[in-house]
Formats: sequence, structure tokens, C-alpha cells
Amino acid sequence: MRSIVIIFGLLSLYVSSVMAECVTIPQDKTVIQFESKLGDVTFAHKKHADLSITKCTTCHHKYQPTDTVMIPCRECHKHNADKADPPKTKTALHTRCIGCHEYTVASGVQAGPVKKKCRLCHVK
Repeated sequence: MRSIVIIFGLLSLYVSSVMAECVTIPQDKTVIQFESKLGDVTFAHKKHADLSITKCTTCHHKYQPTDTVMIPCRECHKHNADKADPPKTKTALHTRCIGCHEYTVASGVQAGPVKKKCRLCHVK
């Protein structure tokens, strides 16, 4: 019985340290809708966050451990970005999402849509 208590305690510490790595996804952000001229994109945020190959910093690359909230992508990746600025939101999302999907598929694991299959994400 004591070993079960020790294991449970260690597991609790591990889960706490992993959760402390990022802020908790707010209920209204578990699924995010991106509006687009080609069709809206529904992003299963919590599903992606729960994958074993991702961390919050996989997508939220500016996140710092002392942050209490996540800065939305569009705050840095503006739609009217100059070449000196970070890439536009559209470019950043396509690069990050498609790149991860391609990487995952190349390693033999099923993943979401890849290039030239726009309508799988963009739905009118």
C-alpha cells in the first residue's frame, strides 16, 4: 500500500511540473476558429496540446515560464507585416501546421492535412 502512495505522489509531482510548464488552456480556447477567405479553419487546440510530441512552446515560441497568459499569434504575426517583421499570421500558421504534419507523417504516424489539400482544413 505504501508503494502505491509513493507512486501516486511521484506521479502527482510529475503532472504538476508538466502543467507548470505552460498556462492551462482556457475553456473557450480548447477549439479555435480561424476565419479565412478560403473557408474557416477549426483547430482542435486541446487535442494538439495533449499530443506527446508537442509542448506549448512548439507553437507558442515566445512563451516564457513566467508568463501567465499566451500572446495570440496575430499580436506579432500581423496581416500587414513588412519583410523586416515576423511572417504574416497566414504564413506562420501554414509553415508551422503543415510542417508538423509532414514531419509526423514522415516518421510513420498519421497526422492532419499536408500541402495542396487546403479544403481539409478550410471549410466554407
